[in-house]
Amino acid sequence: MTIDELQSLYKGNMLVEAIIEPFSEEGKWIVEFRHAHGGFVVITDPNGGECHYSNIDHASRTAMEVGFKQVRIESSK
Repeated sequence: MTIDELQSLYKGNMLVEAIIEPFSEEGKWIVEFRHAHGGFVVITDPNGGECHYSNIDHASRTAMEVGFKQVRIESSK
């Protein structure tokens, strides 16, 4: 989902948590959101491709742009 779509869900109290997770061995990160009805949604670009971030700071800023004040960061295993 795009940032605009996620912001609408957040304003409607449909997103309950923002999570940043490692995506690859190359150090990329993804941001996903836990939906109030279960499951997760990720940030996508306008073409529907999953967004990957090169660092946690950029990923965190993006999650906060959706509306969250806090973001959970999953460590790599």
